[in-house]
Amino acid sequence: MKPVFFILTILLVMFSSCGKHSADYKALKAQNDSLMQAKQAMQGELDSYFSAMNDIEQNIEKIKSTENTISIQPIGKELDGDTRKKINDDMTYLNDMLQSNKEELARLKAKLRRSAFHSAEIERTIIRLTKSLEVESGRVDSLQNELSKKDSLITKLGNTVNDLGNNVNELSVQNKQKDSKIKEQDENLHAAWYVFGTKKELKEQKIVSTDGLFSPQRVLQGDFNKNYFVRIDARNTKSIPLYSTHAKILTNHPKSSYTLEKQNGNFVLLIVDPTNFWSVSKYLVIEVE
Repeated sequence: MKPVFFILTILLVMFSSCGKHSADYKALKAQNDSLMQAKQAMQGELDSYFSAMNDIEQNIEKIKSTENTISIQPIGKELDGDTRKKINDDMTYLNDMLQSNKEELARLKAKLRRSAFHSAEIERTIIRLTKSLEVESGRVDSLQNELSKKDSLITKLGNTVNDLGNNVNELSVQNKQKDSKIKEQDENLHAAWYVFGTKKELKEQKIVSTDGLFSPQRVLQGDFNKNYFVRIDARNTKSIPLYSTHAKILTNHPKSSYTLEKQNGNFVLLIVDPTNFWSVSKYLVIEVE
């Protein structure tokens, strides 16, 4: 910058020694005007450099400020929707700011290389700003990585929770199946069957049979019709209405475990000791008329 001011000073001295209308004066004035224009152009270029660098400096401070406001919750704690949206918006803002300022610095570097004007101070400032942007870019990448790790862990935790939920459901189904199986086994263990009918009906179902007129009657021997019987829970069945005025128990059951009583003119079998009653046979056959 000093040579320009030196030349302008010389020109001013020369102006004072020349007449305003002389050829020398006009030539010097034209040269002075050209130098003034060159000075203004250089000043404008210099101002544009410092304006751009000042903007980048301010943007770096904004980037730092935004980075400091991003609060990523500790790993293992899921972010709520609003917090996550704000972080995503801030990360987008930071990446856009970094990119635009990197592009602006690249433009300044290219412009400075093409310019006839050189300034070591401007070059040092551009280098410093470039390094600052690289540092902030690294911090943004670190924040992004931290957020990605958190997302990955939350996804894994979510999958683990889902797997545990599926395991719980599967165990629940298995337990229900086991309970059902145990209930079925329990019911089978305490199941009993009874039938009552006339002698003719019982013979037709092969529940009773004889070899001849004077042969003893056999009960539940051979291939009798099991579907003719009624299945019951031996623990809970305490009475069986027989709907007949005549009743005869054909199967073996301890006499102390039951009674035959009439209710409204018809017999009813009352089982007073279920465990003892069914201890000999799980099948009960009663002949009625």
